[in-house]
Amino acid sequence: MRSRLYQTVGIVLGRRDYGEADRVVICLTPQGRVDLLAKGARKPQSRKAGHLELFARTKLLVSRVEHSWDIISQAEAEVLRPILQDDLQRGTYARYVAELAMRFFEQEANERLYELLDRTLTTLERDELPELLVRWTEQRLLTLAGFRPEWQSCVGDDTGDQCGEALRPRRSDLRMYGIDPERGGALCPTCYAAGRQLPGVRALSPSALSWLQALQQRDYEDVKQFTFPARAAQELAGVMQHYIAHHLEIRPGSLRVIQG
Repeated sequence: MRSRLYQTVGIVLGRRDYGEADRVVICLTPQGRVDLLAKGARKPQSRKAGHLELFARTKLLVSRVEHSWDIISQAEAEVLRPILQDDLQRGTYARYVAELAMRFFEQEANERLYELLDRTLTTLERDELPELLVRWTEQRLLTLAGFRPEWQSCVGDDTGDQCGEALRPRRSDLRMYGIDPERGGALCPTCYAAGRQLPGVRALSPSALSWLQALQQRDYEDVKQFTFPARAAQELAGVMQHYIAHHLEIRPGSLRVIQG
């Protein structure tokens, strides 16, 4: 028989009010996502509320409940991350990353996802390049979710067979590359020129493709050593919004806040 009580640690990805004084807390744990009920959490005297702030990493003692949400019996915050509460830009990026995790992953256990989100949220509080960090995190989230983009070789199939040409973008390139979310990655200049009118296909500059390759292959501490130009940042934001919206079949709501 399973114990009625269990312990876990979770990152608070979302919350919503329930009833007159309770709150449903969406937590990402090493065992997967769980929705838990924090009874009385909205009362001014609640001892749990301060330990269940958005993006906090919290030790939880939980009571199992049949046919309903499990109930948080005790909560003790390990990391609160107040900067993500107070800084609009960083907080919005944190909400975006949390939304991606909740939309791409349901209940399945994934310790690597938990570790990635924990690292990203911790780094996001003080890193000088929060937008670059989010672009790096997107690549890893997509890989964990089974939607890893192919940035190293062409996914075009203009002749009926996949092109497969190695993509080695250079600043001196005179022709545009492309991105095709349906086929799952980048197109060489020839395949882009042939398929640019197809639904979902859009242009991709050599610079943006170089960044996507680096973001996918390198650790963040390596990538952040490079200068991240504003033009590249703007293009990558649009490219990844396009790619992610295609695979989610919905545009993440937090993007509206980021883009204004």
